[in-house]
Amino acid sequence: MIKLVAFDWNGTLFADAQACLNACNHFFKALDLKPITLAQFRRTFTVPVIDFYEKNVAPRAKVLANSKLNAEIFHTYYELLEDKIRSRAHAKEVLAQIYRSKIDCIVISNHMVPQIRKQLKRLDLDKFVKEVLANTNRDAPMLGNTKAERIETYLKKHKIKGEEILIVGDGLEEIEIAKTIGAISVAVTHGYWSTSRLKAAKPDYLINSLKEVIRIVKRIN
Repeated sequence: MIKLVAFDWNGTLFADAQACLNACNHFFKALDLKPITLAQFRRTFTVPVIDFYEKNVAPRAKVLANSKLNAEIFHTYYELLEDKIRSRAHAKEVLAQIYRSKIDCIVISNHMVPQIRKQLKRLDLDKFVKEVLANTNRDAPMLGNTKAERIETYLKKHKIKGEEILIVGDGLEEIEIAKTIGAISVAVTHGYWSTSRLKAAKPDYLINSLKEVIRIVKRIN
């Protein structure tokens, strides 16, 4: 029985893969490196973000030495685009239907809490989301990923079992978290990660549209 659906934000509910790529390319430029394509971004993106930059020929030591600059450049250019980004297709419809089904929805993210709340309100999605579990330090994604820790704390606080949660995301980290806590994983294509990488991680469900989340919840419940 599903009691909670946890959605990743970037690339899952929020269609911002291109905006993130653009911001990352500005940092590559600052390091005198060539920009990458969206296809390359999807083949290499990972968290901690330092590993993503290293995969794209950015020297690890140089990236670490410029981590503050990275945060400044990334957020400056990303936030120029943020208010123009749409939610992914069917996001509002899916959140509304889950809400009407008396199932709680939360957002889990490596992005910043204030920015996510701002966009949830702009897109008229905030009324469907019970909680936002995300970062308060904009430098945090460079060296780590605290999604697992935050969601485990939330489940313990609200006395929810792993098998009672559906985790929906566009990346390997959500699949790994689901496996760790015994949750059900739903991987969504066309976000930050390539379809081939998602398939290789073997999620419980691999979908092309958020609309399929409703079918999955109904099947389980």
